[in-house]
Amino acid sequence: MLNMYKTLIIKSIGTANPGIAKILADAFKINHEFLVKQLYNAPSVFLKNAEKEIADKASELLEQRGLEVFLQDANMPLPVKAEPVDIAIFIKNPLAINQVSKQLAIFLGCKENEALSLLLNEPSVVLGNVSMATAETLQKRIDAEVIASNPRKDFYTIQFLNGDKKLPQEIQALLKTKGIQAKSEKTITNIPYLVAQEIWQRYQLSKKIILYNQSYQRFEIVLQNFDLNDTVQTAFLTDEIGMPKDALSTIFENLPVVLDESINQNEANEKMEIYSNIGLVCKPSPIPFGKYKINAENIANAKQFEGIVKQFYKDIKLEKDLNRWSAPLPLDSVLNRFLEKQLEFIGCEITREYEAL
Repeated sequence: MLNMYKTLIIKSIGTANPGIAKILADAFKINHEFLVKQLYNAPSVFLKNAEKEIADKASELLEQRGLEVFLQDANMPLPVKAEPVDIAIFIKNPLAINQVSKQLAIFLGCKENEALSLLLNEPSVVLGNVSMATAETLQKRIDAEVIASNPRKDFYTIQFLNGDKKLPQEIQALLKTKGIQAKSEKTITNIPYLVAQEIWQRYQLSKKIILYNQSYQRFEIVLQNFDLNDTVQTAFLTDEIGMPKDALSTIFENLPVVLDESINQNEANEKMEIYSNIGLVCKPSPIPFGKYKINAENIANAKQFEGIVKQFYKDIKLEKDLNRWSAPLPLDSVLNRFLEKQLEFIGCEITREYEAL
């Protein structure tokens, strides 16, 4: 005999927008806030032990609204809930920031300027305590890299902001009582969740540290050396990395050079293994979070340069014969990368000047 009672499960938010929660809450007499939580924590139960006819109609309605759902017999085990994750976004192409802001605003159901504020505050954590299905869905709907971190299982890094030696020593002493040895006065890595929470509660008001999940860390990989006479290495650099074959000697003479500008920790580990197996001598360097200033050289067209820079710095005066320019104030990373990309288009060479760590 067929089971006449069904359980309707939301698999993911799919192509639906958060506004769907209010429509469904009103239609099915469900608490709105509870339903929003269910959408972002899919898979989640929408109807349990519902008559088949009602469940079928509800399933059809939800699918029409863009949700991914499935039906199962009421006596079947419910899907196992995965541990919640926090979601951050990294914009690989800074020129796409306006587009990404729009996409994120639609997904979150907020205003574009609110979405932009989230993106500018790197690491750009946009959702907390949601399911991996939500992270996977967001990745399909946004032109940026989505990074999911299980905060309780991740490790954390402390980044010191102002060169104060007393605070690092104080935190090092605290960590020692937890069995963690740390010597650096710039960053301390591999701190477990509970210890990281204790440090954040004690020191967040000082505004002298940044504490973040290590899953959000970005790296650049620098090529320090290679063998010009090794055909495997040179073929890899030309075929896989895209270096011009006739420029390899010049590149060799000007080492080190950056192979990867900004990649996440997993990508960095994978690429370092590949590079090492080929015989390339490379070094991964963590990219600090927070604001920084840029310096520009090789300014060929002063008028074009001025037009770009004044989008970011209003009340500044530029010299007519400008060969080198230093930004007067630090900017958030996303805005700086947006500025850098535009200046590189007109031939400028850019270096970064991070705040004292």
